[in-house]
Amino acid sequence: MKISELGEFGFIDAIKDNTIFNPDSVVIGIGDDGAVYRTTGGMEQVAVIDTMVENGHFIIGRTATWYDVGYKAVASNLSDIAAMGAVPTHIVLSAAIAPSMESNDLLELYQGIKDICRAYKVNILGGDTVMSKEGLIITVAAFGEIEAGKAIRRSGARPGDIVAVSHTIGDSGAGLDVLLQGKDGYPSLKKAHRLPVPQIELGRALVIHNCHSLNDISDGLASESNEIAEASGVTLVLEKEAFPLSRETAAWAKEAGKDPCDYVLTGGEDYELVFTMSPADFAALRRDYGDVTRIGYVEAGAGEVYLVADGVRRILPPAGWAHFTEVKK
Repeated sequence: MKISELGEFGFIDAIKDNTIFNPDSVVIGIGDDGAVYRTTGGMEQVAVIDTMVENGHFIIGRTATWYDVGYKAVASNLSDIAAMGAVPTHIVLSAAIAPSMESNDLLELYQGIKDICRAYKVNILGGDTVMSKEGLIITVAAFGEIEAGKAIRRSGARPGDIVAVSHTIGDSGAGLDVLLQGKDGYPSLKKAHRLPVPQIELGRALVIHNCHSLNDISDGLASESNEIAEASGVTLVLEKEAFPLSRETAAWAKEAGKDPCDYVLTGGEDYELVFTMSPADFAALRRDYGDVTRIGYVEAGAGEVYLVADGVRRILPPAGWAHFTEVKK
């Protein structure tokens, strides 16, 4: 059945169940002109928003399933919440849908949305559906909360800090290459691109362990590290040999004849965290959360990033995924 046959209200009836996963804070959910929720005393609210466009951010049947799109649309927002050190609480969403889209595909999309929201106890408070003349456009706004005065910004990096990242970097970009080329194998890379994991737990640990600056890696490490350096008015020095690479990224880069560092620096959509903090606090963090790696340090400067490779130090420009740049397919 096409979505044009099901209709807007038939579609809403089909997806409105199982949307509240933490009911204590919800007064009114889906079904009225607006949602109403309670905030927690002593906490500040965090709001983020992100949009995904068919054939720009994803290609159905080639880089993603409809389930993947729904999951990832939420995951990218929860990653921004994590990058503030906050806890996600609610989302609202808007979908522009082509009338020719199959209703079962749309239900699959919303199942991905519901599954990630269930995993992180995030409530789906409502949204909007409109017609798109060509392809799907989905926008998610997410809300979270953090203790008053504790939000971690990009602008707090200090000389003497170490620079660190979570887990391995570059997997999503490598996974996208694998998917676009239709290669068999590399299951971890494909999953990293399709179903990224927002680092909520680490974000909370960084609040406890006095993290000075924090950013999530959505556009590539080169871009995100430059954002921290510029916002903080310092120099970041990154050491290529320290970058944590997965075995699959290293193996794929070798097969593809590419430098795996390219995936790390400009691949994007890893949704891992890059952060700075004192060496002592980093040592304490690692006792509580071991999946972090020191990749450099902070020194006095004026907003630059340098990459040290093979003993040579060169300026690292903020290259990476950029909107409004033509993408060749």
